[in-house]
Amino acid sequence: MLTIKEASEFLGVSIPTMRRWESEGKITSYRTTGKHRRYDKNDLIRFKSKEDDSFKITIAYCRVSSSDKKQDLQKQIDNVSNYCIAKGYQFKVISDLGSGLNYNKAGLKELISLICSEEIDRIVVNYKDRLIRFGYEIIEQLCSIYNVKIEVINHTEDKTYEDELVEDVLSIITVFSSKLYGRRSHKLKKIKDVNVALFNDKDIEDITTVEA
Repeated sequence: MLTIKEASEFLGVSIPTMRRWESEGKITSYRTTGKHRRYDKNDLIRFKSKEDDSFKITIAYCRVSSSDKKQDLQKQIDNVSNYCIAKGYQFKVISDLGSGLNYNKAGLKELISLICSEEIDRIVVNYKDRLIRFGYEIIEQLCSIYNVKIEVINHTEDKTYEDELVEDVLSIITVFSSKLYGRRSHKLKKIKDVNVALFNDKDIEDITTVEA
């Protein structure tokens, strides 16, 4: 918590301006037992972000599906970091280990929180599917609401993540099949075996539909 003097210095305004903004409802203060004003620094950061776009930062978001791909994760981090440095962005790297179908990842939740608190100006990702595999349009719409730009460095298909895409698609098939037939059923096992064989026998580019 900051005193009114500390808060005014943080925002770069005078103490009378602080009092005026509070009376106008733009900022909120808390009172001590001695009736002195105190300001939550996080509230001031959010306020400053709304008032001054130059205060907002860039988030460089990186993701791989599992811990055995940590080398690929570091390559992503290096790539997006070099891109942000070249662009002159003030940035922070957020990374995740987890499937593109997992919406409960710590990094992704932090990213969404930063979008909604209007603390960031843009998101930089190496490839579009690094942000999220399915449901990208939802994140894109959320960013549009809060005026956050998404910059994708590479727009060509990322061939190195074909195996990960296969894993994600097989995961979807398994989830829906288990709901239909139960997790322990022989029919579910047969569906999984058939689809694993199908994906192993064909190139990912040739697969358009899979019927369970």
